[in-house]
Amino acid sequence: MAGPQGLKHRRTTLERAEKFLSGPGFPDCNLRGRLFGDTCPLVSLSCFQTPQRIPHDEAVRQEFRPAKVGDSFGPTWWTCWFKVELSIPREWVGKEVHLLWESDGEGMVWRDAQPVQGLTKEGEKTSYILTDGLKEAEPHSLTVYVEVACNGLFGAGKGSLIAPPDPDKKFCLNKAELVVFNRDVHELLVDFEILVDMAKFLGEENQRSFQTLYVANQMVNLLDVTDSSTFPAVRHLASSILRQKNGESQHTIHAMGHCHIDSAWLWPYEESIRKCARSWVTVVRLMEKNPEFTFVCSQVQQLEWVRNWYPGLYAQIQDYAKEGRLIPVGGTWVEMDGNLPSGESMVRQFLQGQRFFQQQFGKLCSEFWLPDTFGYSAQLPQLMRGCGIRWFLTQKLSWSLVNTFPHSTFFWEGIDGSQVLTHFPPGNSYDLKGRVEEMLKTMNNNKDKGRVNHSAALFGFGDGGGGPTQKMLDRLKRMSDTDGLPRVQMSTPDRFFSMVEKEKTQLLI
Repeated sequence: MAGPQGLKHRRTTLERAEKFLSGPGFPDCNLRGRLFGDTCPLVSLSCFQTPQRIPHDEAVRQEFRPAKVGDSFGPTWWTCWFKVELSIPREWVGKEVHLLWESDGEGMVWRDAQPVQGLTKEGEKTSYILTDGLKEAEPHSLTVYVEVACNGLFGAGKGSLIAPPDPDKKFCLNKAELVVFNRDVHELLVDFEILVDMAKFLGEENQRSFQTLYVANQMVNLLDVTDSSTFPAVRHLASSILRQKNGESQHTIHAMGHCHIDSAWLWPYEESIRKCARSWVTVVRLMEKNPEFTFVCSQVQQLEWVRNWYPGLYAQIQDYAKEGRLIPVGGTWVEMDGNLPSGESMVRQFLQGQRFFQQQFGKLCSEFWLPDTFGYSAQLPQLMRGCGIRWFLTQKLSWSLVNTFPHSTFFWEGIDGSQVLTHFPPGNSYDLKGRVEEMLKTMNNNKDKGRVNHSAALFGFGDGGGGPTQKMLDRLKRMSDTDGLPRVQMSTPDRFFSMVEKEKTQLLI
């Protein structure tokens, strides 16, 4: 009887595990190629195009023409509405069924006259869950609409991101069908990914790296992707690593869902409104399935847009805000520039912003949220404290190519002596993807980790990418307390800053 197999060559073993997970390579025999099961064509697909951004009620009354996968639509800034008629096969009872939709542009699924899901390839959102487990008594036939904006996530620049838009750009529908989603394959993929990334990014000198690589290799040996009866044993192997806990001194990362959206950048204002709706309705869907999920939402102007244009969605946002899971942050009307506006202009930002938060959500913000501004007036601490704000979170100084900012967590003192507790998320990003590499960077790059043992991590696709994904949440869940990794917990700004304040005597000014 053969004994345990050694790892003859680390790089070869690691590449074997990576190929087993890869998307483009070997889809017929690796695990990722099994994520979707049976497929079924749509009953009918039709569309109509308009240069205007019109409401759903008006759109559904228009004359639709037949459409098919491979068709192009456009030009730039137009909107194409698709009418999707579908019938789920009876033999799919008990299975999770998705509408798989891959197209250029940014999409929104409408069902029963309400927005229900954003769709963006760049935001890894290319399917809408029709049912978690099809029941015999459920309607098997239904009609949904997909509203597709004829622009990319970052506009439609001709030749480069910030070039003037190409007015004649065309967009293509690449896939539209019903699929069975294999949730057990998804869970295995996340297990594999965490272990492989631990093996890669903990480094060759780290014992834990070799432990995870050894287990990942065993998982590849044991798993038969064509036989789901092998899955439980493989997941049990993964849990032998994931269930091993950290010590008490391990660094804690406070993870918060985030979706920074520029109110004005590479697209018209009207498109900013739809970007907000597409993103936040996707967040609401995730909250329905993940009770531990928390999400921070800044910029009153964007909340006001959604309140006026999507009142049903806004009501859901208010409900989750009452639960403390969707947290309005920032205290200002928009995330404004921090250099050019006058002191009076900044005061008005806080005055109007805090008034809105008090009226709409019943409380004032305690934190100023400004991740995407490249500089800050020295009068800001004084203005913040005068407006009831004592905490500040920002990011962009860490992107400097010339000057490296020396701290992550500190007290910023203004010109009058006012102080605010300030944090720069050490991952140097406000749109992390919840990966092992990012969490390790967040811990290792914290420039004050000898003084404070907590960092914030903001995760999710921005600018219309729809914020977090289920995969991001599943990654972070597996890192909640796993030996070798920082301890990751879903958190809120209040919880994070309150923990840091307990160690304020250690912080520099």
